[in-house]
Amino acid sequence: MSENTFTPDAPVENTAVDPDDSTAPTLEAPAAEQTAKATAPNSAPSTPAHTGMSVDQRAYQQYQSLAQIVLDSADLATKSAESAASASSHLRKTTTEFKELTEDGHKKARLLLIISGSVMILCLIFFLIMGVRLVSRINQLDTMMLAVGKRVVELNVGMESLEGVNQTVKELAAQQMALTKSQGEIEGRIEASLKQSESLVQKVPGETAKQVAASSDSVMKQVQGINAKLQSQANAVQSLGNEVKSLKSSVGNVDGLKRDVEALVTLQKERYLETLQKNNASTNRERAVQFPRVAPPKPAEGNASTSQGNAITPAPAPAAKP
Repeated sequence: MSENTFTPDAPVENTAVDPDDSTAPTLEAPAAEQTAKATAPNSAPSTPAHTGMSVDQRAYQQYQSLAQIVLDSADLATKSAESAASASSHLRKTTTEFKELTEDGHKKARLLLIISGSVMILCLIFFLIMGVRLVSRINQLDTMMLAVGKRVVELNVGMESLEGVNQTVKELAAQQMALTKSQGEIEGRIEASLKQSESLVQKVPGETAKQVAASSDSVMKQVQGINAKLQSQANAVQSLGNEVKSLKSSVGNVDGLKRDVEALVTLQKERYLETLQKNNASTNRERAVQFPRVAPPKPAEGNASTSQGNAITPAPAPAAKP
């Protein structure tokens, strides 16, 4: 409170003070003097403060003290209002900043949610595509394994057919050896016939000798032709064996090879049989015309001729395709 605050000891009468009263300025000086005396250190403590003061002076002092109190209250109210206004503005500013931060956080959260959803959708599409491709690759692998299994079965069948071809070639080689033996026997018989013809040439006249010599030359030429054909057949069989060996390393179309080999063997046999039939027919004809009856062969020769006939007889083979 202010220093001018005054508390009277006795009740003060309620007298209105006119601000236009002319006596107010004249009373200020005695009131100031009395106040100075009352506050002096040498004054007696038992003397009241309003002793010797009029009612107007006391009312004026109370008015001043009340005005000072009102001014102090107004100052405090102003400061409180300013503090409240500053706090309100600061709170409003803080609320605005918090709202902006909250909106920014919401925007970032929505953006993050959109990005996360997009990434998840892309991952889902990627996994779906990879799953479809994996299923297609598995189906292709199953198809390839099935084809490989079929090829393996066909390869086994081809190997079995190749073994059959090898067996046939071996049989053909055995028949070729038998034919070679029969050829040697034929050559022996031809030599014996030549010796007999030479002995007959010495006995018959010159013309008969010339005919026998001519027939002997033709027989020799035929024998040489037979030898050449047999040699060519042996070479063909050997080349066929080499081809079969080469086919073992690279197995190809075994069925076609088997058909070709069978056709080649059948053709060679037919040609050989035709040649033998022609040679036998010509030899028999020449013998029937030029020579007398020949002595019957010995038992060993008969067995040899029988084996020759068995060797010459071809094995049944399927007809070759054109």
